[in-house]
Amino acid sequence: MSPILRRIQGMFTEGPPNFSMLTENVAGSGLPSTRRHIKFLRRQGITAIISLTEQPLPPQLLENENIKYFHYPLADHQAADPAKVLEIVKHLQELVSSGEKVLVHCLAGLGRTGMVLTAYTMLEKNLDWRTALETVRRIRPGSVEKNQENCLREFERLAKPGS
Repeated sequence: MSPILRRIQGMFTEGPPNFSMLTENVAGSGLPSTRRHIKFLRRQGITAIISLTEQPLPPQLLENENIKYFHYPLADHQAADPAKVLEIVKHLQELVSSGEKVLVHCLAGLGRTGMVLTAYTMLEKNLDWRTALETVRRIRPGSVEKNQENCLREFERLAKPGS
């Protein structure tokens, strides 16, 4: 979907595109682009956002919303550096451990979001990358592009030595 169509669609939906809860405290979605999306996230109990888009969310979007915001830009449609993914996942784990309810998002909520959520699932449930990806795809169909699977294989070697 083109950025223009995505923005138009966003104007008419209550929540961000492709929103779903992966666990009780971790959600994934596409770009939250309107105040209505942010209000929806607050109603879902979201207290922190990890953004994976190249550009950060406009600060005024989160103004007065009491949502913590963290920006980790990852290039779209590309495999990320597994060390960077590990850094993001460790931060996600810290946020959840401290009681936050966290949204991870990219533009469409599929590739980059799915990659980070799969890496998180690998560590949280001690799963290999394929099983973790199947787990995420059951909840979030379409997650992770083919070239991002390479990152997950490398992530497994980095984060779970001996696997």
